[in-house]
Amino acid sequence: MSVRSLLSVLAAVGMAATLLGAVDGTRAQAPPAPQPAQAATQAKSPKPWPPDADTLKKRRLEAEALPLFSSLEPFDVTITADFKAVQRDRNVDSKKLYPGTLSIVTGGVAGPAIPIQLRTRGNVRRNNRTCGFAPLRLEFPKDQLKGTIFEGQGAVKLGTHCQDADVFQQYMLKEYLANRLLNTVTPRSLRVRLAHVTYADTDAGKKPYMKLGIFYEDADDMAKRMDARELPVPRQMFSGLDQASLLFVSLFQYMIGNTDYSIIMLHNVIMLDDAKGVRYVVPYDFDYSGLVYAHYAVAAKALELSSVRERLYRGPCKTEAELESALEPFRAKKDEILALPASLPDIEEGPRKNVEKYLNEFFEQISRPDKVKRTFVTDCKPIGGM
Repeated sequence: MSVRSLLSVLAAVGMAATLLGAVDGTRAQAPPAPQPAQAATQAKSPKPWPPDADTLKKRRLEAEALPLFSSLEPFDVTITADFKAVQRDRNVDSKKLYPGTLSIVTGGVAGPAIPIQLRTRGNVRRNNRTCGFAPLRLEFPKDQLKGTIFEGQGAVKLGTHCQDADVFQQYMLKEYLANRLLNTVTPRSLRVRLAHVTYADTDAGKKPYMKLGIFYEDADDMAKRMDARELPVPRQMFSGLDQASLLFVSLFQYMIGNTDYSIIMLHNVIMLDDAKGVRYVVPYDFDYSGLVYAHYAVAAKALELSSVRERLYRGPCKTEAELESALEPFRAKKDEILALPASLPDIEEGPRKNVEKYLNEFFEQISRPDKVKRTFVTDCKPIGGM
């Protein structure tokens, strides 16, 4: 969603809340209509932040224990819906939901059909010129999820195959890898889980088919694990963020060759405030990265890059000592990072070697003090935000 759309939605929600308060007041034996100041006083107060220590702990433990992300083992599901109607809805501002069912498949046997509602989501990949099958958002009835892998989920995002060609399955695996790389170096990231998704259309004339999909942790659950809350505040400059985490995120984006994000515009980043009042961002959506190297990915013209494969550091300018400290988590996890591509199910040899080479280039670069200094210090452009 664009910032303009986000602000429009927030404005609409605020207006709706004001009107609702007026209507409720009229129903209560018709007292005099409240003045604006009185209406503001009568509005529901937001939950205090931060909550007490026990509440923080409870919400953190509940989020950490969600069964969907308790394992990395891929699982099988079948989703049934009128996919022609669902996939026809490509308006980026649309929130229209369509009925469907989801069945968890165990040992080749489908479990009970859980009623769900679903819709397309995203921006670029919601455009039918990019993806014939857009990413999905699934909404669940919580009272029917007990004892299932989706217990505790209200809604979940599903990354889909985009197009039928095999190369798009490789793109998906590489984007899954980018998320796993972030999970490896920090818990301050969205957890992911691969699934074999069978799409069954309600149109009996269409045959079911199976594709890999990625289930993404809800941003609110990730925030709870971090004793934080999501706070979508746009136009934030570098100075308003925790400097250590900002530098870390900037280096991660450099490692995977991703320039498709903006803190000022809240584009492909989640803004969090933790219980201590520290503000930081969590990146997501890596299909435009050099690591994934999707054929439709094009770097912004203003960056003057030959391709998304070309790395560019877009973070804050720091000293050599600060850079060395920030690079330590990557160096410490080097072996684990470089072993991840070969662990992916179904990744083909060509794409695997490609990402291994790309990651090795990063580690070769940060092993050289002269290259670290030139890339992140000498050539760093001092800007207040991005």
